[in-house]
Amino acid sequence: MSVVFSGGSVEEFLASDADRSKSTMRLAIVGCGPRGLQCLDSLSHTLSTEELSRLEITVFEPSAYPGAGCIYNPKQPRMLRMNFATQHIDFWKTDRNQSSAQSGSLIGWLDRNYPEYAASDQFVPRAVVGEYLHECFELVCKRLRRWTTVKVVRSRVESIRHLANQTAGGGWLLWDGENEMSFDRVVLTTGHEGLRSSDEVRSSEDDTFVFPVETNLSIERVPADSDVWMRGFGLTAIDAIMVLTEGRGGRFESTDALPNYVRSGNEPVQIMIHCRSGRPMLAKPTAKVEPITDLFWDPFREKLDGLKTKHGELKFHSEIWSVVCEAAAELLTKSGSPETARDVEEWYRGWARYKMDDATARRAMLQSYGVATGARPMDIPFALGDAWRRLYPEIVELVSFGGLADGQFKAFRQIALEMERIAFGPPAESVAKLLRLMREGLLQMTDQSCAPEDASVINAVIASPTQADSEGPLSQLILRGDVQVDPLTQAVRVSDTGNVLGGQKGLAVFGRATEGWVVGNDTLSRTLHTQIQNWADTIAVELHG
Repeated sequence: MSVVFSGGSVEEFLASDADRSKSTMRLAIVGCGPRGLQCLDSLSHTLSTEELSRLEITVFEPSAYPGAGCIYNPKQPRMLRMNFATQHIDFWKTDRNQSSAQSGSLIGWLDRNYPEYAASDQFVPRAVVGEYLHECFELVCKRLRRWTTVKVVRSRVESIRHLANQTAGGGWLLWDGENEMSFDRVVLTTGHEGLRSSDEVRSSEDDTFVFPVETNLSIERVPADSDVWMRGFGLTAIDAIMVLTEGRGGRFESTDALPNYVRSGNEPVQIMIHCRSGRPMLAKPTAKVEPITDLFWDPFREKLDGLKTKHGELKFHSEIWSVVCEAAAELLTKSGSPETARDVEEWYRGWARYKMDDATARRAMLQSYGVATGARPMDIPFALGDAWRRLYPEIVELVSFGGLADGQFKAFRQIALEMERIAFGPPAESVAKLLRLMREGLLQMTDQSCAPEDASVINAVIASPTQADSEGPLSQLILRGDVQVDPLTQAVRVSDTGNVLGGQKGLAVFGRATEGWVVGNDTLSRTLHTQIQNWADTIAVELHG
């Protein structure tokens, strides 16, 4: 059990802790959404029973549902849906080539609990995925508790301090607002550090952030007869739009084309969207689109794999992006629409260069919806998005840990941000709903950079990975120099075991805070990265020794 420090000097605290067995390692996992859960699971499979018996684990997670965390809170409204299809979610699958038991996948779990969702290409409520993740957490804890202690503390860690004097074995002190506790090893998996708005785009103290939607977008805060001016047109904005329409009792009815929308009378008069680029997110493909087998993508994967020997010297446009464009062109040719890689690159330059007006954005959304549902033939944005998705694991491996040559990261970041819109947009069903709301006049894009007088202002731009919470433990660790950030990406620098580089021993950071240094953290997939498993291996070595 962790020792609680309630007062006195650090020296007194260390002295009181000196009788602890030297062979026991005390581990703190700070934040237990999916990443924290992955840490626990990796430990449960990697450590022997003897090693587990010498480990004490304390999990700090303020959410009532560890494993789900705040993002996948099972109590959030059901109209907030995943942006990741059911067949891609399997907590227990840790390797791309692994054949996981169907019963443990999300679809297998849905078949037992929500059979109406138990099919591929479903974009289920995030709350339902939260239930699945929390059940996975309980199963992992049950396995661990056969051999070790797992204590769950429902509080937010406010500070983490390194101890220079480690004669008593305690390398870190954690303060959760009430107690200070000592640990030998600390893992930080705090993700978004709570759902926070971006300070970079906040214009006034009167801005309302989207989350928590239950209070911030309630009819008391955003009256039914009001105009709404919303900043941002990403996935967070789509969540807000659905809450202000479906969440207010509005109803979408299926038709052969776009769904009809039946108003409840509780919606705002109008929702005006302001997005600096004007460019929308495009629809993800549905099951109606003929799938492309892995054999098609293998030659392009091999080309990218062949670049691994140039890690640290890679030129993004000429060596990586060119392969993606080539793959997209080949896909179009295969579908009967001959295009060259140059055609693909020219289309992309046109897309990324200009700000879109309302009419152009609508046409792009409608076109993407038609292609995603099989009603229109494959086009360049669809092929480019599919190529980026399919080759993303190879791109992640090449770019992460400083894989690009000097001066190349900016080019990657610019394209990666646009590919969020092109490749990782919302389900086609959500795009269809947005288009219907636009046709009804309830939703429109606006060039107004300032909100009209008396409009309800909603900030739907979420804090970026580089915007650490000023009151959270990570920003304090950075300020003290215990954690180093990469000067180019502003991301926390870690090794391939997740341990911080250039900082203090015994601290590992996984997930969103490392984005840029490690690429592709915003996902439920465990197959993109090996850092958590590598970290668990190092814990096993330490305990074995």
